[in-house]
Parts: sequence; C-alpha cells; structure tokens
Amino acid sequence: MGIRIILADDHVMFREGMRALLEREEDMVVVAEAGDGVSVVEKTLENMPDVVVLDLSMPGMNGTEAASVIHQKVPGIGIIILSMHSDRQYVIEALKLGVKSFILKEWAFQELVTAVRCVFKDTSYLSPRLSDIIISGLADEGKPLGKYSLTPREEQAYRLLVAGKNCKEIGYELKISSKTVETYRLKVMKKLNISNIAQLVNHAVQEGIVGRPESF
Repeated sequence: MGIRIILADDHVMFREGMRALLEREEDMVVVAEAGDGVSVVEKTLENMPDVVVLDLSMPGMNGTEAASVIHQKVPGIGIIILSMHSDRQYVIEALKLGVKSFILKEWAFQELVTAVRCVFKDTSYLSPRLSDIIISGLADEGKPLGKYSLTPREEQAYRLLVAGKNCKEIGYELKISSKTVETYRLKVMKKLNISNIAQLVNHAVQEGIVGRPESF
C-alpha cells in the first residue's frame, strides 16, 4: 500500500491541499485525517500509520503534546510537525520529543513529500530556513564531546558545522584547507553515525550543544 499517513490540522482547506499533494505520489496514501490533537492520537492508535503529520497549533492538544503522547504509545511512528511559527523554542522542543521533521507551513507544498520520505526511512528533515533558528540556540561551546572520540579538530568542525558554516568558511577560520575540513566532516559523521546536517543538528540538541532558551 505504500507509506500510510495521517494528517492533522484544524484548517480543512489546508488539510485537503496536503492530502491532494501527498496522494499524487504513487507510494503514499492518507489513511485518516483529524482536526484536533485528541482525535489524531485516537486515529493514530486505530490506524497505526507509518507517518503522522501534525499541525503545531491545534485545539484540545497542540502538535508537540500530541507528538509526545504518540511517541510514548507507539515510538516507531514517524512524526512531522508543520508550523506557522519559527521560534526556535518550538523546534528544539519538538526535536527533544523525538520528532524527526519540523517544517514551516509556508513551505509545506514544496517540502512535505520530501519530509515524509525522510521520516519513513527514519532520517531527519528540517526546513532549510529553520537552520538559523537552531543556530541561534547554540549554547555552551565548552560542553565536552570526548565520549565520541572526536579529536580537537573534529570537535571544532562539528561545532562550526552546527553553527551553519560551510567547509570554506570553516577552513578560513581554522586556517586549513576546505578539503581538510571536508575530511573532518566525514569523520565526524562516521563517528556519530550521522548521514546529514539535519541529523547533526538533532544530535546537537540531544547533547545539549543546542540549548533551549528560557525566554524569547
């Protein structure tokens, strides 16, 4: 049957648009829809989909609350959160709850299909525009990563990559070639068992390298 999806959003027209978008894909089918957080939890337990797409702002129970309940009851289901809000508090909270993907609603029609495929394969996907939000949450740069056996240079590369810098910029800052930075990047990814930048950011959240701010 392909990738089985549940859509949850209290705006019916938006939900219908998302359904039409997803069901144009031969390997995707929307098995249920919900207009509030309580209903989506119930329908998830009834239908056991592969992926649940949650609006962040829903009546009864918001997206992160619904994600937390679903993750506790059925941890194997992939969760995507859609939001009109770009505050990093929401993004970091969602990642800490185990949400694999967080995308902005304004880019949903361009990014949702890709996000569903990534989450179905148990990889992460974040809207590219959210990188600045995560970067702005960078916390204690002295927090050790020694348990992963990163060399000092690899750890520097890790922190600068999470800060959104490219290999050329990192090379300039560390006074090494961009090719050497790329080698460090590949070594870091291998040691952390990570395959893309979204997963690297997620790892930074889990390690506390990206901190949740107290106020905005």
